[in-house]
Amino acid sequence: MTTQNPAEVRIDELQRIGAGREAEVYALDGDRVLRLARTAALREEVERERVALLAAARCGAPAPAMFEQIDVDGRPGLVLERLDAHDLLTSALRRPWELALVPAILARVHAALHETLAPAGLPDLHAEVAARLQSKLVPPDVRDPAERALQRLPDGDRLCHGDLHPGNVMRRRSDGYAVIDWKAASRGDPNADIARTRLLLVGAWIPGPVPRRLQVLLSPFRWALYSAYLSAYAGRRDLDRSTIAAWVPVLAAARLSYDIPQERAWLLGVARRTSRTPRLSKPTLI
Repeated sequence: MTTQNPAEVRIDELQRIGAGREAEVYALDGDRVLRLARTAALREEVERERVALLAAARCGAPAPAMFEQIDVDGRPGLVLERLDAHDLLTSALRRPWELALVPAILARVHAALHETLAPAGLPDLHAEVAARLQSKLVPPDVRDPAERALQRLPDGDRLCHGDLHPGNVMRRRSDGYAVIDWKAASRGDPNADIARTRLLLVGAWIPGPVPRRLQVLLSPFRWALYSAYLSAYAGRRDLDRSTIAAWVPVLAAARLSYDIPQERAWLLGVARRTSRTPRLSKPTLI
């Protein structure tokens, strides 16, 4: 097997094995891949991912090994451990008998991350949300109550992934699972990270050929997935359902800043519940 020296990488000589909105993934050899940002403007996000991966590695959290950071054609990238070709959900859809395992696996890896003390080099989750609420895409009638609610929400010092869903969990080639795509990692309250996963599981737009109106038909399945995930997480680590409920509309308001047209009407509906969010002392069923 030929081993590619990252210092001599030429993109036109590599096989692209994955792509997303902000990065492309190329095979270097049988054990390593290059996750390369699409533009040089994403250098800060790549650095955040590097810091988060190093923290995860030090604490034994489920993340791919990171070998080095390199630039290719002016684009920042990370050389990472090569994982299985399919993410958790895709693998389960290919083997439907494994679909029932998805919530427990998702909860296991998420709880493991939240046992990890986040490094000081990661952004503060509170500050990140506050900054996103300043986007012009967040209307004033949503921003103002969200900012007031944010001030009442707890800080934290745990490693928060910021984008955890089945599409970002992949099987390791040796054993177990690893979480990918750490560009939104931060230091904060694990309940906020759970609330963000709730938004992703129950209502985020699924990229692909299926229109948004048809994706609504998946709603019962998505709620069932979230409910099973939350129950499995609670079996591994304490959570505060009232605090999760309080984070949801605030994070929905902040997510408007990503400018995903297919989600905007739904996010506005969720975010406008901010003024009706229960006090944290009262238990709430999510």
